[in-house]
Amino acid sequence: MSNQPIIDIHAHVFPEKIAHLAVASISDFYQIPMARPGTVSDLLASNERAGVDFSVVFSTATRLEQVDSINRFMAKCQQVPSLIGFGTLHPDMNAAEIEQTLEIILGNDLRGIKMHPDFQQVAADSPFMHELCHQLKGRLPILIHAGDPRYDFSHPKKIRHLALAFPETQIIAAHFGGWSQWPEAIESLAGLPNIFVDTSSSLPFMQADEVFRLLEAFGIDRILFGSDYPMWQPADEIRLIEVLGLTESEKHAIFWENSAQLLGLA
Repeated sequence: MSNQPIIDIHAHVFPEKIAHLAVASISDFYQIPMARPGTVSDLLASNERAGVDFSVVFSTATRLEQVDSINRFMAKCQQVPSLIGFGTLHPDMNAAEIEQTLEIILGNDLRGIKMHPDFQQVAADSPFMHELCHQLKGRLPILIHAGDPRYDFSHPKKIRHLALAFPETQIIAAHFGGWSQWPEAIESLAGLPNIFVDTSSSLPFMQADEVFRLLEAFGIDRILFGSDYPMWQPADEIRLIEVLGLTESEKHAIFWENSAQLLGLA
């Protein structure tokens, strides 16, 4: 357990009745066994063991008809003081539906938006994403799944295109900017003033020198801790950062300060 206050910027949760199905679907997609069951109660218990103070929670709509129920569930999750909900949209939405859904997300005080280009089969720089950012006008951050060599939807270069087109939009590029495409993430995203990256689902696959290259390229003030619960245990992901030998100030930035400022908690 860390002695730092911790915000986990990247956690997936699902209603109790369907959590086992959702977790199995994610496991099948990535061919990786899930560490936890993906329920709110289990996340809270995992956070207590790990010393996590707040988790940003979300789920991705893979069908248009899922959007409303997911956003209602995230609003319900926010009734738990330690949970911060992000909303979702779907690429089949037209401009009017995007506007209506953003009003619901903002009206429920959800604190951001999560998009998964690979699950949703929409390029990160698609006309849909442009319309979303145009209507959003920088009012909320967007966390975008980044990187998968099997697809091109979430390639770091596409997130770069979006970031450059909408400089007022704060974008969190998950998985250090591009899972298993980290050199491309550095080339495409490092140095952009509206780009943050999270640490989720990355550290188990990296050597220390690769981690330090990413930290140096993006800067400590752009790195956000994320566990990718339920794929991984929050406590295990925290330990992978603790063993890097960072200073207390650097760990405080990654575990707390950067996310707190982005979410308006600072």
